[in-house]
Amino acid sequence: MKRILGLLAIMLFGPLLVTSSLAGDITVTDPWVREAPPGAKATAAYMTISNTSSRTVQLDSAASADFGMIEMHRTEMHDGMAHMKKQTGIRIEAGKNVQLKPGDFHLMLMQPRRSLKTGDQCALQLLFDNGESIAVQALVRKQ
Repeated sequence: MKRILGLLAIMLFGPLLVTSSLAGDITVTDPWVREAPPGAKATAAYMTISNTSSRTVQLDSAASADFGMIEMHRTEMHDGMAHMKKQTGIRIEAGKNVQLKPGDFHLMLMQPRRSLKTGDQCALQLLFDNGESIAVQALVRKQ
């Protein structure tokens, strides 16, 4: 039984490890997920995405086995109130980086499948318009 589970884990997660190590022009640093209060229906993920290529790329989507749905959002201020606006993508200009941070761009992680506490790891898969797919391990922290 352990052998079957081990093989299943390799089949499921092996491609993610290879994809991550083959990522070329896009790098992700300091990925983290905000710890949510018990029973919360959503939290957010933050990171810095750098593009060392000579052309603009776009983060098109993200996925995680820990969440039923992930959307890209940007917090905008209107009349002194913060509003989250859903994004169809997040552009990263050639030779630049974009910070996903509180109060700005972020990944909205919804429909949690497990409770994440400070110190836990959350696997995220980032999909870009140039075909790159990057596996990220984000640390869960309070802020």
